[in-house]
Amino acid sequence: MNLNYYRNFLLAVETGSLSKTAELANIAQPAITRQMQFLEKEFGAKLLISGRGKHELKLTDAGWIFYKRAKQLCQLEDETYREIQDYTDGMKGTLTISMAPSRTPAFISKVAVPFTALHPNIRYEIHESFQLQLLDDLLRGISEIGIANAVIPDNYKFEILFSRPEQFFLIGTHIGTQDNPWLSLTESVERLQDMGAIPLVVSRSHRKMIEDVCRNDGFTPNIFIEAGTKTSTINFAQAGMAIALVPLEQNEKLPSGLLSVPLNDERLSISKTIVKLKDRELSAPMQKLIDFYKENLDRQTK
Repeated sequence: MNLNYYRNFLLAVETGSLSKTAELANIAQPAITRQMQFLEKEFGAKLLISGRGKHELKLTDAGWIFYKRAKQLCQLEDETYREIQDYTDGMKGTLTISMAPSRTPAFISKVAVPFTALHPNIRYEIHESFQLQLLDDLLRGISEIGIANAVIPDNYKFEILFSRPEQFFLIGTHIGTQDNPWLSLTESVERLQDMGAIPLVVSRSHRKMIEDVCRNDGFTPNIFIEAGTKTSTINFAQAGMAIALVPLEQNEKLPSGLLSVPLNDERLSISKTIVKLKDRELSAPMQKLIDFYKENLDRQTK
């Protein structure tokens, strides 16, 4: 198996042109054509068809299957080179991490910044992925660890490195301002039912859980805005459009001018989970990062 052929096939698909592929790969076009013909003969199926225009190479159904697998194999080879380089270089290398988008700001401030200050030769490759895509990234070797917002299923495939429940908080500006005429954020709230008809902004991934808890209490929350991520949820609260209801990490910093109080309902919580593929040894830099994270967490909780 010659992965250079696979890489050139990916180039041909992504540029839509054999001539452009030849130019980028620094190979004569007849050689590129022969490589594509070899792949089609090897797999016994037509993979590419030509259109009339200059950039009109298109995938057949079989070609689409091959394209996805070729991309995975090339990514796996790249990851293998990185891992071996990390092993030989010690604390020099690239950390590949998939994480829920809501986890990115805290990861940057609490982990990446201080860790990079200690190890300036470390690089990061961050894939912002939701739950199913995040797990798929680990299975395909795209990322070494995942940082998720939920308990991980299929434990026979994955190993939990760290897990911690997180409480939900109500977030808004100071009461009495035009941006927050609804709620004084000075004392914790026991139940969402105590919020009455106060407009809430929640993230899409948490909405069902919130509504299910309220339904059990015979109460319908006033979800005024459904946002895509935790960051955008908090931004809506900062703009004074509603009170945000989101989970927060311990000592997580909020934008200037915002207040937060806990919602003391144990039914509303999520788990921050750091996970890797089972039986896959972490690279030396990644293990160092995990150790650094746990040490910092212990320090914060003391």
